[in-house]
Amino acid sequence: MTRLHPRSAVVRVARGALQGAFFGFFAGSVGAGTAFLPALSVPLVAVFGALLGGGYALARYLRFRYELDGDTLSVESGVFARQSRQIPLGRVQNVDVEQNVVNRLLGLAVVRFETAGGSATEATLDAVDESEVDRLRNYVRRRERETAAESRVETDAARTGAGESDAGETTDDAFAGDDPGEPTGALDAASPDSEPDGDLLFEFGWRELLTYAVVSVRPAAPVLTLAGLPLGMDLVRVVLRFNADLVGVSAALRPWLFGSPEGTRLLVFAAVTLTQFLLLALAVSVALTVVEYHGFRLTRANGDLRYERGLLRRYSGNIPLEKVQTLTVRENVLMRRFGYASLAVETAGYSGGDQQSTQGVAVPLAARDEVSELARDVEPFGDLDFERPPERARRRYVARFSIAAAGLTAVAYAADSLVFETGYWWLALALFLPVVPAAHLRWRHRGFDLDDSVLATRSGFWRRTTRLVPYYRLQTVFVTRSPFQRRRDLATVGADTASSSSLLGGVARAYDLDEEVAVELREELRRRLTAHIAMRRRGESTADDADVGDDPNADEAVADDEAATGDEAMASEDPMETDDGAVADDEAATRDETATDDE
Repeated sequence: MTRLHPRSAVVRVARGALQGAFFGFFAGSVGAGTAFLPALSVPLVAVFGALLGGGYALARYLRFRYELDGDTLSVESGVFARQSRQIPLGRVQNVDVEQNVVNRLLGLAVVRFETAGGSATEATLDAVDESEVDRLRNYVRRRERETAAESRVETDAARTGAGESDAGETTDDAFAGDDPGEPTGALDAASPDSEPDGDLLFEFGWRELLTYAVVSVRPAAPVLTLAGLPLGMDLVRVVLRFNADLVGVSAALRPWLFGSPEGTRLLVFAAVTLTQFLLLALAVSVALTVVEYHGFRLTRANGDLRYERGLLRRYSGNIPLEKVQTLTVRENVLMRRFGYASLAVETAGYSGGDQQSTQGVAVPLAARDEVSELARDVEPFGDLDFERPPERARRRYVARFSIAAAGLTAVAYAADSLVFETGYWWLALALFLPVVPAAHLRWRHRGFDLDDSVLATRSGFWRRTTRLVPYYRLQTVFVTRSPFQRRRDLATVGADTASSSSLLGGVARAYDLDEEVAVELREELRRRLTAHIAMRRRGESTADDADVGDDPNADEAVADDEAATGDEAMASEDPMETDDGAVADDEAATRDETATDDE
């Protein structure tokens, strides 16, 4: 088995020694001067902590070993509690690579193996050199292609009634490249561990990067800005004093807002300070985006999308196109105003953890036409014509927003009566003004469309999200109805896949459809799922063996496949089994949920 790169041991030992020294110094400082620990012994405790931390880090390095053997990644680790894991490469969805500043200087990288359905990274190699990164990534992708080829060969042999000997010979030919001296295919003709760079699909220039940084404001930026203010309190005091002097200019303003000049000055001071804070938060958001997406490149090679991004911490990875579950196009208000959109390609793997929360983003920002073109390259579909919810759904939104405005007005009245006593609680009634426009915008930006190859759903005004789900990727189709929806004969249809966003609640939903339309949509999705799976099986068989179409048994095999697929789609406990009567009268089979069905 193979150990990690020796330079990673140096980094680990240094990091462990620093951490141990810090905790040793802290513990020594707390206990200094007591009967158990003299004050002069604090440096000795820090040195002891450094030796302990560095020694443990070295032991972890020596105990960590890995090996790629056939279709399995084997990993051994642990100092006190030893572990041995075997990870089938067939379960690996993504191989992600990360390089921080230190690793980039040393020529090292951290490799993460993400598997389908996992709640965390399955295996992490921290760290290996860049040539080993290429070898690992290419080996995994090559084995996936060979396994897929073997599976198709065996399936075709079973359909045509070929003997096991013929299938075995073909399989042996498919895996002849496993010999270290013989390349597997055209991809490896030059080198068994090399892959072409691929075709460049998208690249961020400085103009595109700064545009994206401005129009995609991060919600965490105000929080980070507020948390960082104590680090610069001297500057904060200077700015606040400047604002206080500036407020003196407002003394001539009419004091009609709060009935006194002091109230007017307070309002101006708060407005100026809030504006400065928001501008600072915007600058922080721009800086974070530039650091994260600097040098973004997207290429396509051998059925994969490969991305690279990052200024201080460099990320790279592959998005296998054959494992794509959902395409998601997002446009906030600013993006729509200037004709931009972003595209996320979601696979069945775990989404990469906290360090790579945006791992599935294929195009962070591009013109809407470019995003649509790239999405069609990944999963072909036609022009979309969304069907909006019925008119009574808009009246439902008006009622919901009115209830929210009434609740906030009641809170303002109570706060003014019990605490502030200004008499201006009625200003909260202005919340009723945007109720009707907001309800209309929500209704206008919701809908669904049944394309020939994908289900498309759309929702959201401030951040409009369009999800494209291929029919053959559907896992579950369900109908939900809240008590408020039942009163208006409405229902929501959800289409679940195996993508990581679905695991986190990002299901494609057609909101507030007519109840009969919802049931018809569910049944139509089941029918199209059956048809598309049969079509793909028939297409794979034709592509792999052109003679299969001439075999008189081929049609019977396809018919058997369609029947089997239909049986699978109609398996028991599938929420799609309920009929119209069940949806209209009872909750027995359809999943009615009392929770709200907003985005």
